[in-house]
Amino acid sequence: MGRLEEKGMFWFVRGNIKVLMVCRILWSLSTSIVYPYFSFYILALGGTSKEIGFISSVGILAGMFLYPIGGFLADKAGRVKLIGYSTVLYALAHIPFIVAQSWEMLAVGQFLAQLLLFYTPAMNALSSDSLPPGVRGKGFAVMMAIPQAIRIVAPSIGGWIIGYYMANSGLSEDMALVRAVKLAWGVAFATGLVVAFLRLRYLEETITGEEAESYGWRDAWTVVREGYLNIWESIKWMDRSLRTIVVIEVVTSFFVALSAPFWSVYARDVAGVTVPEWGNVNFYSGIIALLFALPLGGLVDRWGPKKAVLAGMFVAPLVVFAFQYANGFWAVVGLITVLSLCNKIMIPGFSTLIANMIPRSRRGRLYSLLGERGVMISWGNFWG
Repeated sequence: MGRLEEKGMFWFVRGNIKVLMVCRILWSLSTSIVYPYFSFYILALGGTSKEIGFISSVGILAGMFLYPIGGFLADKAGRVKLIGYSTVLYALAHIPFIVAQSWEMLAVGQFLAQLLLFYTPAMNALSSDSLPPGVRGKGFAVMMAIPQAIRIVAPSIGGWIIGYYMANSGLSEDMALVRAVKLAWGVAFATGLVVAFLRLRYLEETITGEEAESYGWRDAWTVVREGYLNIWESIKWMDRSLRTIVVIEVVTSFFVALSAPFWSVYARDVAGVTVPEWGNVNFYSGIIALLFALPLGGLVDRWGPKKAVLAGMFVAPLVVFAFQYANGFWAVVGLITVLSLCNKIMIPGFSTLIANMIPRSRRGRLYSLLGERGVMISWGNFWG
């Protein structure tokens, strides 16, 4: 690779990284219109706070089932076909969200959607394979920042659509919200099929033919068995530092999953933020976080990922604690903004740390144990 090629600020945005970013942008445009309002959708279809928690738990449990299988296949059979064909299935899992007449159907949709995100370890591994060492902090930050630019605007669009239906449809507020959200999920479904095509057509495999093994339907039991056996084998392979990261991930994921679906409901019912205003909270916090995304990503490369992660993890719990005392729109905006900035340094930091520590041949299996990073304030990953 010539030096002139590396002089550009974003010289590493090419090949797989470019394709993954384009696909993430498309997902972000469609799903971020609707995902901040998912808890309100559950309530509008007859659910309560209890059902919000139940649906969240169903999704988490579903995600646990196939993640080890996805990680095993990513390392043994290759990344790209697993990502592409599984994206088709994941897009189809949006159909229950479109046709739902009750919260029970949303639970079915959440179970299927999170179950079929088992290709996420393969996608994380492919990203790590495709980013050169030395720019991974900045690279992961860029991969977050550009889709984030779309996610800044999208929730406000969703809030506007919901507000429009509430004002002009002649329906009750709940039914107007339901109609608006169904429309948005329909767009997300169509987008998912486009993303699947792009991934299958343009992503390049990083596991060579000599390394890859071939599996058919007759090997299903072997794949399941080996996938779960490799959990213990992967844990034994880890050194102390990586095991510490896993423990941190598990503890953080537990508390994030416990609270994330309720942030929007708490903001509305306690802090006094309306449903359309919740979209504006995401807009303002996202704008500020976007402005700092690249500097914070560069900071990861300069400080080192460990220091960056520790800085974010020190501040984030303080913000989460303070949120219960938030009162009014701007207080909520301020706290969510600080939390977004924490994520902008923690997520690239964790991703860089893991990519530097794990060899390519093991990345899929290790990513299946580590999952997603950051402190979410909504339903997590709807952009597979």
